[in-house]
Amino acid sequence: EVPFFLDETAFIPPASRLPSEFLHCLFVGALDQAHAFKGLPLILEAMTHAPWARLTIVGDGAQRPALVREIARLGLEARITLRGKVSEPELIKEYQRSDVLLFPSISQAEAFGLVALEAQACGTPVIASRLPGVRCVVRENETGWLIEPGSAAGLLAAMERAWRCPEERLAFGCEARLHVERTFARDRVVDQLEALYQTICASPL
Repeated sequence: EVPFFLDETAFIPPASRLPSEFLHCLFVGALDQAHAFKGLPLILEAMTHAPWARLTIVGDGAQRPALVREIARLGLEARITLRGKVSEPELIKEYQRSDVLLFPSISQAEAFGLVALEAQACGTPVIASRLPGVRCVVRENETGWLIEPGSAAGLLAAMERAWRCPEERLAFGCEARLHVERTFARDRVVDQLEALYQTICASPL
């Protein structure tokens, strides 16, 4: 198995993370029906019970107007920021200034999770669903926290743990960066691909 890779020299941790009374959460994903499995409604439900949390949403799509209305209905306008679609440099900054990435996908349509990889490269731990493909990206209680798919209560509990345990959060962020370097760094994965192709080419027809 040869995984996806990313440019770990572009997605890097910030020089420092300033302490805050709030848990700064990030969601990255397209706001359309095709990506409904990303679990954004679960995040909104959890946010209604987390006055100590702030959320930034990066992404755009046809469902944005409905999302804006739902945020208003829940009274969350003051605690949720919609950034829309951003450039890669701006996305990296969002990862760097966030305490945690929220990645609560609800079905096995989520087969990997590139945004979870990008966040970890930036030293940001991830709260993700315990799905087969995601488990190889986010290591439970090492680089983040895994929850049962579809569980808003589980998501809220993990968010509260991340908020109440900043030392654990920072330790997970450091391990997340090392996890990316060990397994998903560009040169490492390219070397695996080259070795695989050489094996295939050397095999008799």
